[in-house]
Amino acid sequence: MKLNVFFSSSYERMEFVKEQFNLEKMIIKDNEMVSPIIPGIASLKLKKSFNNIPGYWLEFIFNKTSNGRDLYQQVNSVLPHNRINSNVFYPKSPLAIRLLEEGWIDKYGLTDEAIDEDKWRLFYLEVKSHLKSGRFNIAYSALIIFLKYNPFFLRKYKRYYILEEIAYAFEEVGNLGKAAKCLKIQQALQPDSVEPDLNLSSFYIINGMEEEAIKVCRSSLKKHPTNIYLISNLVLALSNIGSYDYAVDYLRKLIVKQGDNSLYYKLMGDIYYEMEDYKEAVACYDKALLKLKKKAADEYIADLYNGIAACYLELNSYEEALINYKKALKQSPKDVYTLLSIAQLYFYRLMDYKEALSYGKKLIELEPQNGLVQYLVGLIYLQMENHEKARWYLYRARKSMPNYEPAYEAISLLRQKTRIKLDKNSKE
Repeated sequence: MKLNVFFSSSYERMEFVKEQFNLEKMIIKDNEMVSPIIPGIASLKLKKSFNNIPGYWLEFIFNKTSNGRDLYQQVNSVLPHNRINSNVFYPKSPLAIRLLEEGWIDKYGLTDEAIDEDKWRLFYLEVKSHLKSGRFNIAYSALIIFLKYNPFFLRKYKRYYILEEIAYAFEEVGNLGKAAKCLKIQQALQPDSVEPDLNLSSFYIINGMEEEAIKVCRSSLKKHPTNIYLISNLVLALSNIGSYDYAVDYLRKLIVKQGDNSLYYKLMGDIYYEMEDYKEAVACYDKALLKLKKKAADEYIADLYNGIAACYLELNSYEEALINYKKALKQSPKDVYTLLSIAQLYFYRLMDYKEALSYGKKLIELEPQNGLVQYLVGLIYLQMENHEKARWYLYRARKSMPNYEPAYEAISLLRQKTRIKLDKNSKE
């Protein structure tokens, strides 16, 4: 006979055993009580969960003797039904928040005046278990209860980061309203930190809510006026809604107020690129390079050269574009975007298929499962009349990107060329 009993704190669990069996001392080894031996009990184990329900559990295994049966009945009689086995409150389907609150208050004693910290920790573990199992709404409701009864627990040890996890989980399933609420709660728990403002503004930008992102950035910049990430998010949001002139004016004012900063010129270059003013964009990127700090990150420098190269590409200055792409590659030799840009430039613009293939092979080494890379290399081989290798890469590209129409068109062209070649050979 087996019985699993739930307790919401370690203290309550141990006190129950002592009182129930009149024990003063116990010896626990490997989470099992080895002394004293209680007649009628084959084993008594301490467990962290039962049926995936976290808790301070006791697992009783009673002997099939009269003593064992009597003890089994005795323990059952003193315990509430909702503390035994799977009767413990652990919601697996959505409930009204009122019912959830009632269940958790009864389970953990959340309204007790002197509540044990163990109980809050256990409640937090339950939240994480619901999140892990995809019960996002239940996890969210639990955190609302935390905010009501013990918001300081979430601030301690930065436990509020779980709100980010729940927000991104809601975002993945398309519940943007709940996702935003989670990030706003995190914002409220960290009023002096810029991090939740960045998270919230980025969330709004990603999901096409730029007006909301602009509000968040403007508000936060009053407290953190030099934060480059907030500035970047604000400029990006303004650009996304077409407020290019406003964004440029804002950056120029920052340069006057805060001094020359490479990033501000870089952001201005990005805006001019969006405005299709490529010459002005190049001028801004060049200034950004001049204003670089000595220890600027290689990726940042590569990004600037890539920006310049992209502008020259739009201006049909292919040699200048190639020079700058290669400067970017020198800073970040394994950057897939740069390698792909060079390969495409050689293939589509300079018609140098040998060089295009050289960079294509480097891309295959770095991204063997990348459908766009497979497609480009297949096209190169097709142009070089290597039909066998063209077929190999184009068919893989089609498999990787089943909805990519150009891959089907390239395969159709390959079949035509193959038929023409076969007809020619048969006539010869």
